[in-house]
Amino acid sequence: MQTHEGGRTLNVVIVGGWALNPGVLLVPSHGKAAAYPGITSDFEHTFAILRALPCDIFLGAHGVYFDMLSKLDRLAKEGSSVWIDPGGYRSAIREHEGAYRKELAQQQGKK
Repeated sequence: MQTHEGGRTLNVVIVGGWALNPGVLLVPSHGKAAAYPGITSDFEHTFAILRALPCDIFLGAHGVYFDMLSKLDRLAKEGSSVWIDPGGYRSAIREHEGAYRKELAQQQGKK
């Protein structure tokens, strides 16, 4: 979504979730099917969309996603600029996509 402050438009991304729950099968294994058909395509699509979104303000379903406590600590001193964090957004995408890819490789036996 977008918001406006001081005459400029800011792009806001709110991440609902992007982590794989423990025990979820991405690929068939030991006679068990993947969690659902197309799960890996959905993850790939999700990360592609997240990488493509313009982001000035990064928020999420959980404060830990976007370092909320640190930003709240800095808010009184630095003002609303603490919420502008495109680098934090990009870093979080890399971290979560990397964790997904590592788990996928492990499940595929590629370790």
